[in-house]
Amino acid sequence: MTIVEQINATLWQSWLSLRHIKRRTAASLLVYFATGCIIFIICGSLLLHHQESLKQLLLDYLFPESWQSISEQMFSFFFESQAKQVLANLIISGSLVVASIFLFPIKERLSANFESDLNLPLGKAEEFSLLRQGVEETRLIIFYLTAQLIILWVGYYPYSWANTLSITLSYVFLFYTFALDIIAPTLQRHQMTYGRINKLLAKNLLAAMIFGLCFSLPALFIGQWLMSQEDYNLLEISLILFLVNLLFIAWSIPIGTYLAIQLRRRTNQVKAISSSTTVLSYLVTFVLLTGGLLLHGRLLQSMHHKSQVLKANYDLDWSSFSLELHSLGEALSQRSIGQLSFDLLIENPTEYDLVFEDSEILLDKYEQPISRIAIKGFAVPAGDTHHLTMQIDVTSDFSSISDYSSALEGWRMEYRLQLFPGIPFIVEIYDHES
Repeated sequence: MTIVEQINATLWQSWLSLRHIKRRTAASLLVYFATGCIIFIICGSLLLHHQESLKQLLLDYLFPESWQSISEQMFSFFFESQAKQVLANLIISGSLVVASIFLFPIKERLSANFESDLNLPLGKAEEFSLLRQGVEETRLIIFYLTAQLIILWVGYYPYSWANTLSITLSYVFLFYTFALDIIAPTLQRHQMTYGRINKLLAKNLLAAMIFGLCFSLPALFIGQWLMSQEDYNLLEISLILFLVNLLFIAWSIPIGTYLAIQLRRRTNQVKAISSSTTVLSYLVTFVLLTGGLLLHGRLLQSMHHKSQVLKANYDLDWSSFSLELHSLGEALSQRSIGQLSFDLLIENPTEYDLVFEDSEILLDKYEQPISRIAIKGFAVPAGDTHHLTMQIDVTSDFSSISDYSSALEGWRMEYRLQLFPGIPFIVEIYDHES
């Protein structure tokens, strides 16, 4: 289809097709939404009333007891490191997957009924075997998981380019997968695998993206507003977005059915994916999925090791303190103030090695950098006590302090640990609001 045809089919013809809805299809539409609401009420009530016990049950299943103390740290790191748009898109994508899992039979019947109403058949419907359907859905879930791992990993980096890239990828993923999830059932009834469906959507990418945008937009706006409110936790936001998204998913099914028929009929024959391309896609997906799981596992392990820092026993050798000062001119010209060194006794009473990698303390005033204290890394084996000499390089920039009448206001001190190269774990030490 040409660009004009894709826009026309997505924004005009597919919506006009709703006038062909007959009683059987309308009943299926109501059943879909009503069933979704029932599932929402039951699951939502259970989650809200038993969220603490369910959370503990999940922690008991996933982590040993010694790891569970950092669950709040992990959640805070995940929530604060990602852009709010990425989190909202993740929730909406998740609600789409949940709806597909629980409501797939009804969605399939609704789509089939509307295809019959349109009287625009693609030929006799021939469903895949249950085994083949299971394989196809497994491939789709792996694709979803791999993409989300990549998006989240990019979002961990505290750089503007990483933030922009993760947000862009999350929007592209949401719009495309929305179209894929809604359009696919019609095409699968006619022996098209996800590989061929993706190939078809790639040829008509604009139509797929516009379709996903139209039906995701309401939930996106509501999600952005909810994320800015402090009265809702992440679970409550997820439940609200699921209910909102459910309404638009229901209406998108007949429209997506019409669009699927038009894309298939107006596009040249979509050939099967070659074996070499299939093998290559499997290999790339395997590498990305394995890499994503390993990197997130390494990040989790690093956070666990860092959490042990809070459990260690510390003792200073006050007689060992020494400070080598540089000239006043160097300090005022934004150079190093000097080097501070002292001996530190660290007892590690835990059963895990204490890994304290290179880190730094940042001192800001009204978000303007004032000082950076670099701390060299060290390690203490489990159950051991080490005598370490700490060397601290102190650099400061006092030139940004222009109003000395408010010299004691607006200060902020944070401690940054390297969880992974380029990914800091930030602990707020002091924050004085004026």
